[in-house]
Amino acid sequence: MAENNPNIPEITPEEEAKLAKMAARRTSFKIHLAIFILSNAFLWVVWYFLFKDSEDITFLKAILFLLIVWLLAIILHYMIVYKWTKSYKEKELTSLKKMRLMQLREIENLKAEMAQTEENNSEDTSEEEDNEDKNSNFID
Repeated sequence: MAENNPNIPEITPEEEAKLAKMAARRTSFKIHLAIFILSNAFLWVVWYFLFKDSEDITFLKAILFLLIVWLLAIILHYMIVYKWTKSYKEKELTSLKKMRLMQLREIENLKAEMAQTEENNSEDTSEEEDNEDKNSNFID
């Protein structure tokens, strides 16, 4: 498709490998979620037909415990796959680049400020010299 449309850039092998890894992780999450839903549905059906009228609620407690722990694992898996996609190294590199850019801008601002101050000082000095020359001429 990119060959036909010159506006769409080609995908590099590195980008393709990164996309393939991302697709594998997302597929893994979807399989994990499907297994979670089917397993919990099965356990709830078993509880309903076999243990619903029982006075012993051990099986119910086990199902609830399993549901909560596994749900937390599913949420964590989702966050890792969909939300925390950048590696910590990439985040730190971006942060350092921003910090360095801010430092360079500050240096440029300080240089411009110093140049302006020097220019003002040289104007003041030349004015003072002119005034001294005028005063000395006036006294003479």
